[in-house]
Amino acid sequence: MAKKSNIKQEIAPPVGFNLYQDKKNRTIYKHPFYHNAVYIPVYDYKTFELYRKRYILILSVFVVLFTMFTQWFQIPWWASIGITLLLWFFLEFKFFTFLKKQQPVKHFDPESYESYSDNFAKQGTKRILTKTILYLLVGILIVYNTYYSQYDSMYVIASWIVLGLCVLYALFQMVMLIKVTKRAKARN
Repeated sequence: MAKKSNIKQEIAPPVGFNLYQDKKNRTIYKHPFYHNAVYIPVYDYKTFELYRKRYILILSVFVVLFTMFTQWFQIPWWASIGITLLLWFFLEFKFFTFLKKQQPVKHFDPESYESYSDNFAKQGTKRILTKTILYLLVGILIVYNTYYSQYDSMYVIASWIVLGLCVLYALFQMVMLIKVTKRAKARN
């Protein structure tokens, strides 16, 4: 039988673009295309995070399917694109229905809520630096693996694009960290 723990695990609210916190510390998501804002309850944080990362998930599925189909099973490459598109439509539909089930925010004004930079500061410098270093390491390891495995030129180009995206994300994280620390010092 599992041992009960008295340690309560604190669930961190999601942080990112189009996410806001109100005065009651509730998470609000404003969809950029549908222009509606909804409350995201604490018990739905994990589901919401999965849907927010749907593009990364779809890209990962495409890479795995493309490699599997072309290298192992000799299935045409367009089959991996077709399956990936079906998965993408499915995840978009699920995300849309997820948002429709959430409580809408009446009279939403983004200026009156805590924004991305405010929530960014709550993550802490150590966590931000760790994420930045890990993204850079993932990009470098992908490029290294491409050359080590002697993939053809299309994979080499794709791996360098991934490294470029990792570097851009790391730079963005560092710029945001500098802005947030400057703003915190100015307030003190």
